[in-house]
Amino acid sequence: MEPKQPNKNEVIMRTQNPVHEGDVKWFIDNACKFSRRDACKFSNFSLQTDCQPEFQVVAKFNERYPDVPVINVNIGIQRIDSGDKSLYVTADAQLMNSDGDVYCHKEQSFSCHSGGAPFYIFSEMFSESADKLTMPKPKTGISSDDIDELFHLRVKNLVAAHGGVGRIFILPNDKLIVKVHIKTYGCCILTSKVELPLVPERQSPKSHVDQLLIDFKNAFEHEELTDINLVAGDKIIKAHRFVLRTRSPVFKQMFEHNLAETTEGTIQIDDVNYAILQALVSYLYSATVLKLPFDDLCDLYEAADKYQISSLQKECAEMLTCFLSVDTACRVLVLADMHNDSFLRQEAVDYIRRNFAKVKATEDWELTIRSHQKVATDVLEKVCNFIPEKKANNL
Repeated sequence: MEPKQPNKNEVIMRTQNPVHEGDVKWFIDNACKFSRRDACKFSNFSLQTDCQPEFQVVAKFNERYPDVPVINVNIGIQRIDSGDKSLYVTADAQLMNSDGDVYCHKEQSFSCHSGGAPFYIFSEMFSESADKLTMPKPKTGISSDDIDELFHLRVKNLVAAHGGVGRIFILPNDKLIVKVHIKTYGCCILTSKVELPLVPERQSPKSHVDQLLIDFKNAFEHEELTDINLVAGDKIIKAHRFVLRTRSPVFKQMFEHNLAETTEGTIQIDDVNYAILQALVSYLYSATVLKLPFDDLCDLYEAADKYQISSLQKECAEMLTCFLSVDTACRVLVLADMHNDSFLRQEAVDYIRRNFAKVKATEDWELTIRSHQKVATDVLEKVCNFIPEKKANNL
C-alpha cells in the first residue's frame, strides 16, 4: 500500500538533518516454508529509549505456484507508536541470505503517521530449492549477460526462473535476512492556498445555463447597451459585437478586418433577408431556433452554413427531417447535397426511396433530374438496389 500523500494543496517540508537514526537486522528462519496464504511475521524496533518513534518490519508471505516451491515475500515498514505527528522517513534496505549474498538493495523515502498501513519496499520471489525451476545457462565467455546486476547470483546458482517470472532467488538454509538502516526527520505540512468552504449548490448546472440564456435573450430583445446595427433591407437589428464575434467566425472576421462599416457601428447584410437574419441572431443569444415555415427554415439552414454556425445548421437539419414529404423531399435532398450534409442527405434519400412512386410524379423530381443529375442518379441506384423486406424473406 502506498504511503499517505498530501493533497494537491499541501507540501511536506522536512528537517535538513535526521532526528533519529538506527539499524535493524532481522533473521527470518524457514522463510520458504510458510504454506498458509497471507501469513505475516513482524519484528518491532525503536529508534530511542522512550519507544517513540517505534516501527515494525513486516514480512508477508504468499504461495505463488501450486506445482513448485516458490513463495512471494513482501517486506515493508510500519509505524506503530502512538505519536500524533507525521514523520518523514528514509529507509536503506537490503535482502540477504545467511552467507551474506545481497539479493536486493533499495533506498526509499516516505512520510508516515501513527496507525498507518505498512510501506512496502520489496516484493520478491524465493525458493529453498532449485528443483523444477529453470536455471541460467552456463557461461561461455564475457558477454553483456555476465555484467548484469544478478551476475554474482547466477554464478552461485542463486537465481532461477519459472514461467513468466525471470527472477526467483534461491535461499540456502531457508534463512532470509532483512537489513534496514532507517532515518527519521521532523516534518510539517504547509498549505499552499486557502481552502474555500464547501457551499451546497442550490441550482443544477442546467438551470444556471438556462438562466444565462434568458438574461442574454432579454438583453437582445430589449436592445440593452447594443453597439452594432445589422441592416437588412430597410430594417435594423440592434446587437452586441461581443456576442456576434463569439458565436460566428464570419462575424468575427468582419470585426477583425476593421471594415469601415463595423467601425461606424453598422453592417449591411445583403445575402439574408430580415426575417431569417432575425432568427439567426436570436439563436446566437438564446441557442433556440424560432418556429418557422418550411421555406424559411431552408433559408435559415443556408444562412447558418454561410455564417459558420454549425450548431444552428445541425438544429435546422434535424427540424427539416420532420418536414419531409412528397412535396418537400427533393428540395431537402438538393439542399443537403449542396451543403455536404451527409446526415440530411441520407434522411432525404431514404424518404424518397420509400415513397419513390409518389415523388417521381412531382415537378420537383423532374427539376432535380435536369439540374442535379448526380444526386438524382444516386437516388435511382438506391431505389433499384432496394429489396423490400417481405420480398427478401421469400428469396
